[in-house]
Amino acid sequence: MLRRSLNLAAVLLLALVWTVSAGAQMKNGVKAPPKTTTKKVTVDINTATEADLAVVLGIEKTAAKKIVEARPFRNKRELVTKQFLTVDQYNKIKDQIVAKRPGGI
Repeated sequence: MLRRSLNLAAVLLLALVWTVSAGAQMKNGVKAPPKTTTKKVTVDINTATEADLAVVLGIEKTAAKKIVEARPFRNKRELVTKQFLTVDQYNKIKDQIVAKRPGGI
């Protein structure tokens, strides 16, 4: 009988510990992962290096070299009109590029 009482007490103690730990977890709640903001890098096609153009815009180095050699651009749309990029390529990166005029004009 004493053994049975000890077993019952042990079970009740384990149940109490489990309940308290589960309650503590619920009180703290599950923490959401921290919000990460992805800021897109903007590249000036009139001043960026070939490497920057290739990496940030995801274009081949040869295309980046041709862009650098054809500078300055009046606007970023000239990348399509002068056939450095296709319309699809341009649409994917148009929010990441600018074409500031040399000398701040």
